[in-house]
Amino acid sequence: MLMFKTGLLRFQGAATSGLFSPLRTFNAARQVTASPRLFSSKILDKIAVRNLFHAQTFSAKKSSTAGSLFLGNRHLRWHSTRTPGKKDAGNADETGKKEEAKKAGSLDEIIELLKLLKDEWPTLLFAMLCLCFSSAVSMLFPTIVGKIIDTAKPDGDPSEEDEDIGNFKVPKVIDIMSYEIPINVFYGSLICIFAVGSMANFGRIILLRKVGERIMAKLRVDIEKNIFYQSSKFWDKYKSGDLISRLVNDSTVVTRSVTQNVSDGLRSTISGFVGVAMMLTISVKLTGYMFLIFPVLLFIALVFGRRVKKVSREIQQQLGSLTKVSEEQFSFVKTIQSFNNENYEVSKFKKEVTKLYDLSVYEGKLNGYFYSGNGFIGNSFLVCLLSVGVWMVRQGELSIGELSSYLMYTIYSASSVYSLSNFYSELMKGVGASERVFELLKLKPDIDPYVGKKASADGDIVFENIKFHYPTRTNHQVFDGLNLVLNKGDHVCLVGPSGCGKSTVTQLLLRYYDPDSGKIYVNGNDLSELSLANFREQAGIVQQEPMLFSGTLRENIVYGKRDASEDDVRRVCDLANCTTFINNFPDKLETKIGAKGAQLSGGQKQRIALARTLLLGAEVSEKVKKNMSNLDVFGEDGEILLGPSVLILDEATSALDAHSEEAIKKTLQLRHKAGLTTISIAHRLSTINMSNRVIVFSQHGDIVADGSFTQMINNPNSELNKLLNKSSKGDNTEIDLTKKEKLEEELEGENEEDETKAETDDTQMVSNKK
Repeated sequence: MLMFKTGLLRFQGAATSGLFSPLRTFNAARQVTASPRLFSSKILDKIAVRNLFHAQTFSAKKSSTAGSLFLGNRHLRWHSTRTPGKKDAGNADETGKKEEAKKAGSLDEIIELLKLLKDEWPTLLFAMLCLCFSSAVSMLFPTIVGKIIDTAKPDGDPSEEDEDIGNFKVPKVIDIMSYEIPINVFYGSLICIFAVGSMANFGRIILLRKVGERIMAKLRVDIEKNIFYQSSKFWDKYKSGDLISRLVNDSTVVTRSVTQNVSDGLRSTISGFVGVAMMLTISVKLTGYMFLIFPVLLFIALVFGRRVKKVSREIQQQLGSLTKVSEEQFSFVKTIQSFNNENYEVSKFKKEVTKLYDLSVYEGKLNGYFYSGNGFIGNSFLVCLLSVGVWMVRQGELSIGELSSYLMYTIYSASSVYSLSNFYSELMKGVGASERVFELLKLKPDIDPYVGKKASADGDIVFENIKFHYPTRTNHQVFDGLNLVLNKGDHVCLVGPSGCGKSTVTQLLLRYYDPDSGKIYVNGNDLSELSLANFREQAGIVQQEPMLFSGTLRENIVYGKRDASEDDVRRVCDLANCTTFINNFPDKLETKIGAKGAQLSGGQKQRIALARTLLLGAEVSEKVKKNMSNLDVFGEDGEILLGPSVLILDEATSALDAHSEEAIKKTLQLRHKAGLTTISIAHRLSTINMSNRVIVFSQHGDIVADGSFTQMINNPNSELNKLLNKSSKGDNTEIDLTKKEKLEEELEGENEEDETKAETDDTQMVSNKK
């Protein structure tokens, strides 16, 4: 997840996401425990099937129907009058309905696909007029050729109005629909008609290209917009590589299938109907013979189209998998190199490429069978048709020119049928890709960020009897009745073993997830009734691995407040201890930092991320402004540049050295002085020491201690010290003990010097302001 200041989201850091594989449960089925990190969706589907079989076994035992479990299942479905059997019968009926819906689904999908054109109808109408005109010109050509052939006569059959052209006698006029047109006018008119037809064809191509590009651009923007408003459940389910594939590849296939492909289909339809009509005017008998081939070609096209749709969908899915793998590998290339796993990752990528290759080759085979089969049947039939036509010429039923025109119209019509078959297969490819595209477009966010009342977040935060489990881990209850009060202006540190729910507290507070039961109140308001966009404008988070964009330092710092002044940027850089290392770069704030901030150290990235959040600012009371007026912490808009009203630091200083951590500690003390709430998640003792209140969680998500750091660290039997002792024995706590003894020795001195130190800090800030 990235950080946004669009009125929707203020969030920094990289959020992990797992495969969203919910188990389908059935009545009387045993609960299956599965980790999403250990089981793929296919395995989970198998587990779900096993649950279904167990449910049927249970029902079979309860039913009076005799027989084996398998036969019992059949009897339950068809004969049992008990409730479980009825449910099974209902499931069978439902399955049948789904199959019927699947059969009729293609037409609905095609209609939905064509709806993409509704906003482009004026341009499409003009493009279709150009298409009709260019097609009409093309369909005149066989008739013209036939007329020209019939006008050429051997030397032995002269006419008074003929002109000598070599060994042939060519008439001065030509008969077109009983009108005698001078030969020079005829040829001149042909050149003009062909020129206008070419212009119409050019207009059709340009207009359709513009329509296609507009549709594709709109489709991609709509997908991008819709997925950004989805909740964390969505990001747990979909991988970024698959989303990129749908956004780029699938949208291209869909757009091509409804623009250029539809145009080609319409052109083929016009050519086909006009060609058949002209063939009927020349010879009804020959046309009757020709109709014998159409049912065969239509059957082949339908069978081929269905298979192509299925293969196309599989190819698009595999492209998504391939993109997902490559995106992940490029993101973690340093980790891959550190473990010398280059060959392993290449083999993984090669495996996905091989799957795509096999599917593409299979699609190529289908195309080969279809086109070669059609070509063989069409050419063979054309030879037979030509033989019949020659016989009719000998019988005097047709002229040589008419036969020539007829054969050309036959080729045109056959080409149209061939093109329509290709149109259908391309349309099926579009339908296959559209299923993946429309799935994203139809998604509705679990929470509408702009619905709800706007209220200040500058107050107490209360968690009341919270019960929660993650959607992907339904068998693991994170909280079972959590009660927690975070007072306004407190700097609270959440401490506990890994997996105890510390980060979950912040995710619930930011409404990335909603609790299963219980309420969260912010400043006396139910969080679920507040405008999520408005609340997130007053809350920010900095994570251990902040996500920076591949731009300049300035672009990353002002990302949440792009109209920030130079002085405001300087202030937050000072407060986040960034100024020194920024000034060491030749380009200062204009330094490019590479993809994801690759050219910065871990500590530098954390400080840039902190500066970005501090720049968001917060409204404070006049009393606070007066008390802190001598400090250089206020922006040009009057907001205090110490971050939003609620600031969450999730291991946000874990990569800092002692000097930088001390500087950040002073900034956090200023937040406390300004009455702004700070929530820290920490494992390092030096970070825990920054807070004025420590809350210790047990492994099961229960609060086992709540008090000041000084009280806890001085009490050998406190839960904090127990946690530290477990850490020293190697338990799963990750608490850093290297500074424990030193901190304990310094605590008394720090308590005595607090007041003097605060005065010194204020004086220093005044000096900086001057």
